[in-house]
Amino acid sequence: MGLIARLKHPKKIFFGWRTVLATGIMTAWGYGIYLYSFGLYFEPLEKEFGWTRAQISGGGALRRLEGGLEGPFGGYFTDKYGPRAVNLVGFLIAGLGLCLMYYVNSLWSFLLIWGLIVSSGFNFGMWGPLGTAIANWFVKKRGLATGVARMFIGILGSFIPTFMLTLMMLFGWRMASLIAGFITWGVGLPLTWFFVKPRRPEYYGMLPDGAAIETHTNTEALIKAGQIYTAKTMEETEFTVRQAMKTMAFWISVFAGAVRSWAGPLFTMHLIPYLSDMGVDPIAAAAALGFMVLASTPGRLIGGVISDRISIYHLKYILIATSILEWTGLLALMFASNLWMVYTYSLLRGLGLGIRTGADTQISGRFFGRKAYSTITGIRSMIGLPVGVFAPIYVGWLYDTTGSYTNAFEQAAIFLVIAIILWYFFNPPKRVDTVSDIKKLL
Repeated sequence: MGLIARLKHPKKIFFGWRTVLATGIMTAWGYGIYLYSFGLYFEPLEKEFGWTRAQISGGGALRRLEGGLEGPFGGYFTDKYGPRAVNLVGFLIAGLGLCLMYYVNSLWSFLLIWGLIVSSGFNFGMWGPLGTAIANWFVKKRGLATGVARMFIGILGSFIPTFMLTLMMLFGWRMASLIAGFITWGVGLPLTWFFVKPRRPEYYGMLPDGAAIETHTNTEALIKAGQIYTAKTMEETEFTVRQAMKTMAFWISVFAGAVRSWAGPLFTMHLIPYLSDMGVDPIAAAAALGFMVLASTPGRLIGGVISDRISIYHLKYILIATSILEWTGLLALMFASNLWMVYTYSLLRGLGLGIRTGADTQISGRFFGRKAYSTITGIRSMIGLPVGVFAPIYVGWLYDTTGSYTNAFEQAAIFLVIAIILWYFFNPPKRVDTVSDIKKLL
């Protein structure tokens, strides 16, 4: 029967699903703290230190700068040494950074601690290695697994900004950060150690998706069997980094992602300050952001399931449709005159975000395979770095100079249209003729 003998599904729960559960909890906490809750720091930092919004936005900009520079290295280490070690280091650093936020007393210390230490920890140890763990353990069900994991971001992440706001109101932003640091260690370290394996399932006598080989065989044969399994089930090829970077699909994903990210600061970092300027109560503003994250929950599962089932040539339409949803949500937020329009934005943006993120891991995996998945993702992040760094500071500067976010909204809407056009040309790359050794990443 060849390398792949008769397949069976073991009676025990496939270990990959335990990884999905742990990954979902860790990423929900990470995104909830360092991305969705960042806007909560604007008001207390403005009041205590008198900093401008452009200056505070520098913390978010450094997050993108550090993440982009670190991406290829974190990706390479993840692909070479496995996601467990990288994620442990990342959560150790992130927790330390949040604890150090207690001692912030100047702009430079804030930028150093939040922009470099907190961000480097979460950038190094969150979705990069954890997404790779899922991509390694699932092929046919990768979209479903990713959707389930990212549903936790929608379910748990929607409450974290409100949770952090409550801590800030009760104990102040310094103590809230300290508490968040200890929670980061308590959540990330044990879940990573027990539920994230260093390698792909072939090293543990299994094939992706929980299909096991009937007869005993050695690791080398299992790896070969895994390559055949992925090729037969989803027509996947193991690209090296160099092979991927020679494809048009790689570069379209880089530029379309960078253009789309221009609207990111308005969707997350500046949302709470924008709503506060409208006269919205801080708790209601945090709840609106939480509702956006919650609204993304069903979309994360929908995007994952759809990306598993449709042709590889139709995956680009998921990206087009979700960008249109986000563009429509941006218009609703831009012209919002009451909370209903704000929640309309939250619903549209959340649904678009959810579907796209639910499908993202499967799209990357089906286009370029499992071998260099994390390295390729990290390099894409680094190339798109300038926009990610410049956008949040620029949006803050526009507000500081004009007293309004109107210009930022208008420009973001234009860039989202450009991203939609670019995604139309995002087609799967031609499969490589020969598959190199599994350890050859570059």
